[in-house]
Amino acid sequence: MERWLTPGGCTVYPITKGRSNTYLVFDGDDSILVDTSHRGALKGLTDKLDDLLDGRKLSWLVLTHSHYDHAENTAVLKERYNTRVIVHKSELYDLKQGFSPLPTGTNPITRIVSNLGGKISSFSHYEPVGPDIIVDDAYPVTPRTYLIHTPGHTEGSMSLIVDDEIALVGDAMFGVFNWSVFPPFADNVSALEKSWGKLAKTGCKMYLPGHGTENSRELLLKQCNKYGVELD
Repeated sequence: MERWLTPGGCTVYPITKGRSNTYLVFDGDDSILVDTSHRGALKGLTDKLDDLLDGRKLSWLVLTHSHYDHAENTAVLKERYNTRVIVHKSELYDLKQGFSPLPTGTNPITRIVSNLGGKISSFSHYEPVGPDIIVDDAYPVTPRTYLIHTPGHTEGSMSLIVDDEIALVGDAMFGVFNWSVFPPFADNVSALEKSWGKLAKTGCKMYLPGHGTENSRELLLKQCNKYGVELD
């Protein structure tokens, strides 16, 4: 199975890939699932989790944000693995009601989709869930991992930093095009670009998005330069 190792001994496994990515992080005896994907991915997700956990407890379930394609299986997984759910305070209301509206489009096509949000809102509903830990800005999860607030796609978007080597960024970046990290949706583009700078300052070499494949540090720095993001 594909995996990434950090110099400090953490391991990151991609669990679901394609439409919505999820990742399992091991830091010693601690384990963290980042995002839960959409309902159709549930069986594949639990099969891989059961195999990798091999009877061990899932310590944490981190949601990068509360959109359905990242949070739809949260309630089921929380009960199945008796795990603790972590979410940013700005995502709390949406998660507890099981609904998150479409964000604003960042290009002409996605703006049309966003404007049609009311007509397709049924896709955004999922089983409500109450989180166990509500965070604000930086939050240490395990000895070698911590969360940072990376708003822009949504107000409460977060990224998990693993060993200052790998960042799991949700929709703060897009991984579909090899020339751009710009996501197709973002409620606040200015905040999003500032979050890129914040992520670059971590020194991470790899950025794993919620959609697509990994982004390099080189690409992120090029994007920061293109959009005038300050890194000092």
